[in-house]
Amino acid sequence: MTLDWREVKREIHDEVEKIWFDEPVEVTMSKLGVFPSGAGTNHQYLGNLFFLNADTQGMGWWTIEPTMFEVLADDDFSLAQCKQLFIYMNGPMAHLMGDTCGENCPAPWMNLPKFPYFHEKIVASYDSIETKDDLASLLWSWFCYVDRINDWFYTVLPWELGKNLQRKDVEDVEKLAELLGYRLEK
Repeated sequence: MTLDWREVKREIHDEVEKIWFDEPVEVTMSKLGVFPSGAGTNHQYLGNLFFLNADTQGMGWWTIEPTMFEVLADDDFSLAQCKQLFIYMNGPMAHLMGDTCGENCPAPWMNLPKFPYFHEKIVASYDSIETKDDLASLLWSWFCYVDRINDWFYTVLPWELGKNLQRKDVEDVEKLAELLGYRLEK
């Protein structure tokens, strides 16, 4: 069954409105360290938060979003190529972040079940997309959603942990070298 891209766009837009000012449950779970999938190394979830921040950034405003809008505006790329490119670039990350896999992963891996859900709905609506402008309009809503999720993960990342990871300036390196009996060469 083919979905109408305008209905998919509306559903994504409704989700964006829902999470614009209210932290989504997926983000709340993640910041509290609740990963029913078992994601995390040695029962730690800082890495999960790092990847949620970085990967949603890559899926949105940093990599996939600008690339998709560039190819959609480029006459050398057909509508069919743009659709396929979206599948290739977006699909693996969307599924990694939100798929389950039986007993090995009984819940969405990185707590983002709406990522593969919306990705698949976008792809299921391809037959109703007749122009690159249609696809651009639909993807605008998708990237708005991804970017908003990224904003939330950026906000909840425990940046205060960086207080213990202070940058070393030249003077600091010189003092350390002196304490250790090393001679620095400039």
